[in-house]
Formats: sequence, C-alpha cells, structure tokens
Amino acid sequence: MRLGRGTTQRAGSLMELGLGIACVLLVLFIGSFTRVRADLTSERRYTLTPATKELVDSLKDVVFVKVYLAGELPADLQQLAGSLRDLLDEMRVYNPEMLQYEFTDPSASLDEQSRNKAYQQLQESGLQYTSIRTRGKGSRSELIVWPGAILSYRGKTLPLQLLKSQLRATDAEVVNRSINNLEYELASAIRQLTATTRARVAFIEGHGELDGLATKDLHDALAEQYDVDRVRLDGRINALSDRPEDVVYRINKYAAAIVAKPDSLFSEKDRFILDQFIMNGGKVLWAVDAMDPHLDSLRVHQFSMATPLDLGLDNLFFAYGVRINKDLLLDRQCAIIPVFTRPYGDKPKLENLPFPFEPLVMPNGDHPIVANIDPVHLKMASSIDTIGLDSAHSTILLTTSRYTRVMRNPVRISLAVVDMDLGLEQNNTPYRPVAVLTQGKFRSAFADRMAMPDSVLRDIGYREWSRPTAQVVVSDGDALANIVDRTKGMFYPLGYDRTAGAKIFGNREFFINAMNYLLDDKALISIRSRSIQLHQLDPHRVEAGRLPIQVANVLLPILAVLAGGAGFYLLRKRRHGGKQ
Repeated sequence: MRLGRGTTQRAGSLMELGLGIACVLLVLFIGSFTRVRADLTSERRYTLTPATKELVDSLKDVVFVKVYLAGELPADLQQLAGSLRDLLDEMRVYNPEMLQYEFTDPSASLDEQSRNKAYQQLQESGLQYTSIRTRGKGSRSELIVWPGAILSYRGKTLPLQLLKSQLRATDAEVVNRSINNLEYELASAIRQLTATTRARVAFIEGHGELDGLATKDLHDALAEQYDVDRVRLDGRINALSDRPEDVVYRINKYAAAIVAKPDSLFSEKDRFILDQFIMNGGKVLWAVDAMDPHLDSLRVHQFSMATPLDLGLDNLFFAYGVRINKDLLLDRQCAIIPVFTRPYGDKPKLENLPFPFEPLVMPNGDHPIVANIDPVHLKMASSIDTIGLDSAHSTILLTTSRYTRVMRNPVRISLAVVDMDLGLEQNNTPYRPVAVLTQGKFRSAFADRMAMPDSVLRDIGYREWSRPTAQVVVSDGDALANIVDRTKGMFYPLGYDRTAGAKIFGNREFFINAMNYLLDDKALISIRSRSIQLHQLDPHRVEAGRLPIQVANVLLPILAVLAGGAGFYLLRKRRHGGKQ
C-alpha cells in the first residue's frame, strides 16, 4: 500500500512534535537536579552579599521565620511581602534544611474574638500593627496588618518589624526604604538570634553626659546587637576593667565605650581609667563639644557668646592623634530651624530658615561607616585636626561643605545670622573635618607622667602601649542625641526633623555603622551599605489611567496569542498550501 504525500508530511510533523516534547522533558529532567539563577538587574538586587551567604551557610540548627504579612494587602505591602519571599528563597538556596519560613494571615479568622486574641499575642511578642484606611463605594474601612515576623531558633524567639515607622501608618516611601533594608534586617536578626556571645557596650556617665532618654534611640538600636549598660566611673579603677590574680595587665569588662556630650571636667582618675581601657584594646566612640554655646542665653536674648568647654580630654585626644579645635563652623549647607522674624500684624511671624550653625554633612567617602547613608545633622560643631602618629593612622569620615567658615574663639552666636549674607562663596575654609576614625597602636596619655613607683604601676596593671584598637571622634555631642518630649516622656528617632515631621537624617545609621566597625562587625556594615534603587510608579497617573491599564492587561495577552496563532497558521499555509 502506498502512502500519500500528505500522510508522509503529517508523520514528519508528528515526529518533529515528539522530538520537541522529548527535548523539553529532557531539559526539565536535567533542570530538576541543577538550579541556575541569573541576576540581570543593574544594582544586583537579587544577589546576596557574601556576608549573608556565609551567615546562612553557618547555621547549625533550623531557623524558622513566620511572616505575618499575608492576605488582602495594599499593593505596597504586597511588594514588601513578595520581596521578603524572594529574599528568603534566595537565602534557602545556600542552606535549605536550616532556614525555613511560612507566611500567614493573622486576620484570616472570621471570628472577631479569635482575631483579637491573635493580635494580642503578636503585640505581646513585640510586633506592631499598621492601620490602613481604605475607601470603597460610599464607605470607608480600616485594615489592620502586621508587617513583621517572628524568628525561632532552639527555643528562642525574636520579633522582626519589617516597617520601621514610629507612626502606625504606611506610605510608599516607608515601604521602599523597608524593602531596601530587608537583607540587613533579616541577617541582623538571624545573627542576633544565633549568636552565642554578645559584645558589651558602656555609655559613660558622671560628667554631665546625655541621659538615657536623650540617647534612647541609639541605645535601643545597639541593644539589638550588643549588651548595653550605663556606667559611672567615679574614679573607680575597676569600673571598666579588672585585673585578676596572676595576670599582668587589666582585662576589660566592655568591648567599647561611648562618651556622649559631657559638659563637665573629667577627673584625673577618670581620664586614667579611660586611657587604660583603650590601652587594653577597648574601643571608644567620642561625641564631644569643644565649645559651650550657652543655648539658654540664645533662646532668651536671641544671641550668646560661645566659650571653650574644658573637659580635660585634650591631652588624651592629642595622644591618640586627634585635636578638636576651640572654634565653631558656619556652613551654607545647613539645617532649617523655626525662627520668629518681623511681626506680622500683632503677632511675630514664625518662619523656617536655614541656620548655618547647624551643618548638614553629606557623606561622600567610600568608607564602610559612611557609605550610602543620608546627610548627618550637626549642631554647633567644631573642626578637627589629625596628628601624625607612627603607630596609628587616621581616616576622615565626615567633612563640612565647600562653603564653610571657621569662627575662632570666642564666637558670637546670633539668630540674626539667618538674614545675613555671610559671603561663604568667597571667604571660606572648605571641607573641615568633623568626624575622624583613628586606629592602630597608641601610647598612653599618662606615659612619662606617672609619679608612682613601678611596683604600684604593676599592681594596677598599667600598660604604656595599647593593643591594636580604634576610636571614632565626632566634634558634636548633639549628633547622637534624639529629640525628646520630656513632658510626655517620649522620644523621636535619631535623625528626626521636626520641620519635615519625619526621620530624614543619617545620624542613626552613622553611629550604628561606627560601632559595628569598631567591634569588627564588618559583615553587618557590608549588608547595610547596599543601595537598591526602587522604581516607584506614579500613584496619580495609575489612578487616572486605571481603566485603560486594566483593559490593556486583560486584552493584550489574548490579542498577542491570537496574533501569534494567526501568524503561525498563515506561515504554514504559505509553506504547504501549494503542495498536494
């Protein structure tokens, strides 16, 4: 029996189809054993940092992440949930057995009593809810969502708040910022949960330093990673270190200390305690003022005379390669403050005007401490000089802008400066350092000054040369002070601006990065310093063109399929139409 040409063509087509299906199945079979991923985004958005890969790979037991961001969510929070799911999936590639997760909706229950019970449990666990008001046709409703997660590891739990907002509200900018910080927040939480030991950090007290409420935001941020205490020196040699028997030198109780805006003289004993703390490898973050601006007089009389502030620390700084000058800096790149200007009618007029005594420092360097952080807000800052040391070196972290003038002691401070033309374009001293990192080996500031027998020095464990260590010096104590409302007993985030009504400055990130660097947590810095540019849709254009966009999303795929099918049909008809 002889087959026709059409039958032969159909058999050939079926054979091609079979071979195609076989090739697809073979590729799928091979792909089930291997996973190939390619991140084609310009900022490597879906690529983990080496520090995160190492962290996940080192897990010894299961870390379970229960995420409460599910259910009916606005588009922004859906994007946050999707980004977190993508991040968790990417992390599981490197250790799928030891990292597991689950997304759940705490509002899924139809019973109001069950929902309220679940809400209460989440709140007791440390999570905060976000209230979102939505509009329907002629009605309004309130949606309660919990943008957070609970991490569990070996019987321990840790809450992770995904939206870092003091107000229980959300907007696109907050969500985008949260997405940008997802890897850092999750990696930091896993490190905190799985760490077997935590470094200890001490806020020094007893010399008029900022109190607990004024440093509350930084304290809480550091407490997520370290054990943080407040320590009064009071001339006690054992305040920061001990000398066990049969040990030559002292052993520090703390890994780092923070000196936050002291306003009175350090005694000789307290200076010695701090010096020996550094000699034994302790790290110190100094945020100190060189000048007293007498702000009470400025508030009452609209002007004051800033005078040198004697803290007794100059000899210590000089020994460590730093000098904070007795001056104040004027900078055209500055913060805005509310000032009463000319009367308007019967009442003075309150205006927001730039105040050159409060510089906004733009971090431009590539050092990990300042990489990718927002401008740092300073108040009444002084310039810093570095002093060359053979055994240590200094790195300038922050400088003022090109349009800066140094005001030598004594300095007249007046609110009228907001209306003056200071001529900073011509008469200036640009790029004055205001924050310096110094690291290496330091010689004690008390070397050749100790009028004690050698036997006494040995008994107290005196050390003349330090172990390798590091310090950060900032010439403004207010830089790490959060705004406080003492009548209500509350505080605002470090970097919050009253005029803008939001956190817009990078003070918090700067000091956290500085402490991470001092304590050798460079892995956390490498994750935090990542910058992912998120491309936000214009909500007004989306709302105005909602119907055309919806119609296009529905019809265009169907039309594309029909056009492809028609094109394929016409191509086959052209190729085989003339053949019998």
